[in-house]
Amino acid sequence: MLEITPLRYFLSAYETGSISRAAQVNAVSQPSVSAAIQRLERELGGSLFLRSRRGLVTTPLGEQLYREAAPSVTHLADLSTRLRPHPRQRLRIYCHPDVLLSPFSVPLQALVRRRQELLPEFCDQAEVCDIACVAESCAPPGYAFLPLWDEGYGVALPAGHRLAQAGVLRPEDIVAEPRIHRPYCPKADVLHEVEAGRGMPPPHGAAAVNDQQVLDLVAAGLGIALVPLRHAGCHPGVAVRPLTEVPEVRRTVGLAYRKTVLAREIAAELAAEAKE
Repeated sequence: MLEITPLRYFLSAYETGSISRAAQVNAVSQPSVSAAIQRLERELGGSLFLRSRRGLVTTPLGEQLYREAAPSVTHLADLSTRLRPHPRQRLRIYCHPDVLLSPFSVPLQALVRRRQELLPEFCDQAEVCDIACVAESCAPPGYAFLPLWDEGYGVALPAGHRLAQAGVLRPEDIVAEPRIHRPYCPKADVLHEVEAGRGMPPPHGAAAVNDQQVLDLVAAGLGIALVPLRHAGCHPGVAVRPLTEVPEVRRTVGLAYRKTVLAREIAAELAAEAKE
């Protein structure tokens, strides 16, 4: 007879594509997850996963087990939540440091009004979230990705800066300006190569840990920054202007989600709201 705990660990490994992330999701050790999956394999008489450099690859037996076990395990796991007088279902959300939450705030508000059983909470680890607001290159391994928009990069300036009146900026316009460092940006190396190729020195102004801080520092007059163009209009004290000769630096932003029914539904609803 198959027990629910090994099945729960198996579902987490399937949905995250990793034994270590399955252990994080369930707050147990990696050996516990591995032992549980091995027990299932002995009981079912076959392998559920194959290991590869990119993570776990599910076998046909594993795919069949997931299809047949997921609804029942999810139903039982959520039983205590459903039996409470006011059931709430936790929705873990992660936002990468180089993605602003503001484009998602209205869709999230609409979602919570529509689905009052949800209890959204933000987490600081992409690998344990249900939904992640990220660029495609930063989607956690094993997660599906729903693209929302494609964008290039431009220059964030204080709204009162003399260059904010220009429609488009050239590299030589900003070469003497102190620039704010964004070390968490996955495009940082590419942007630095573009800067070096145009004779621009590396950032030598303040440093930030996320792009909301970047905009605050820019508005305070502590420097300028190379940021995604969709950041325009997200801070009243900041203007974002296109920069010529850097069209090759682009990214696709969207929603990464775990391979669960709930996460897939929520991602689709948020995407529909965000595109309106």
